[in-house]
Amino acid sequence: MKKLELNTIINLSNFEGKTLISIYMPTFRAGIEVNQNRIILKNRLNEVEEKLSNLGYIKRDIDNLLKPAYRLVDETIFWQYQEDGLAIFISDDFFTYFTLPVKFKELSIVSNRFYIRPLLKYFTQLTDFYILTLSQEEVNLYEATPFEINKIDSPKIDEIVKNFVPGNELHQEATSPKGAARGGFGGRMHSLHELSKTEKIEISNFLRNIDKEVCKLIEDTKKPLIIYSVEYIYSMYKEVSSYKNILNEYIKGSPVGVQTKEIHEKALEIHSKLIEAKINEDKNKFLELKNANPQLVCEDAKELVKLSYTGNIEILFVAEDYQLFGKFDEEKFEVEVTNEETGLSTDLFDLTALKTLFNGGKVYVMEKENLPVEKPIVAILRY
Repeated sequence: MKKLELNTIINLSNFEGKTLISIYMPTFRAGIEVNQNRIILKNRLNEVEEKLSNLGYIKRDIDNLLKPAYRLVDETIFWQYQEDGLAIFISDDFFTYFTLPVKFKELSIVSNRFYIRPLLKYFTQLTDFYILTLSQEEVNLYEATPFEINKIDSPKIDEIVKNFVPGNELHQEATSPKGAARGGFGGRMHSLHELSKTEKIEISNFLRNIDKEVCKLIEDTKKPLIIYSVEYIYSMYKEVSSYKNILNEYIKGSPVGVQTKEIHEKALEIHSKLIEAKINEDKNKFLELKNANPQLVCEDAKELVKLSYTGNIEILFVAEDYQLFGKFDEEKFEVEVTNEETGLSTDLFDLTALKTLFNGGKVYVMEKENLPVEKPIVAILRY
């Protein structure tokens, strides 16, 4: 899977031409539905052919332009390695695609710019967070987004875990002819009040040593950390940890033997609430400003194009599947709405979203019914 980064979006947005083609479609990873992938792409390409024909392109030129995309239709191996969505970008001398773990709605647009907004929805969801699984048997730190999870290797943490033997286990090994299994705080599922003073000290020291290494590994301390452990270990770790962004909600239970995919899924249940809460907070902020300081919000689409260029948008809310075609003259600083999809027109909502993002603003791409008000594009302005 090609890595989608901000630079990728910047490079795509810098393309300008008479005819730039953007295709989005959902894809199926497995099962009999996989056969639908080819059909969906064929339908999208047929629609593009019709649009190009209406713009005056002859069949030979259309065939040459779309040849790389039609090759994908017949590539069996390509369809065996899909995610949830496919995005394709085509021009006279350029062709690229992205298979991404997000469902796109079927869409094909011919414009003087590539249509980027569905990618922005994916990109703005790429908030990173950390997951720390704590048990005696193993301790693992992961960096994750809503779409992927990667383990951060730490030989030092592995060494700390390997060398940790609680005092109660030393006693068991000394008195048992066969020795005692390593149950410790990961397997025995103590409650805090069941631990002796010595055990509490031992475990606290263990967790403190783990925390020192975790803090060394975490590069961005603003990212939330989700703990996966039994209850009392979470309490003890939070008490000794110097990391300031440990979430109050955690994954309860022993992580021993749990697959990485399941760890990710459990963490996403917590992280998604965090994201939703932030979105609601920003939507409420818009409504409060609209009532108390209406000069700090904007609901006019043409005005928002200009404000995005001047860097005056703090937070933009834009409908996912709503287009407004037109032109923006940067020299005259004038916006013209045509509502016609031609090779010389631009989706003004897409343009506004891109400029807002590039000028340091926040962009929420969402279903129209989820916007703060019944308009397809609105914004909170910078003071």
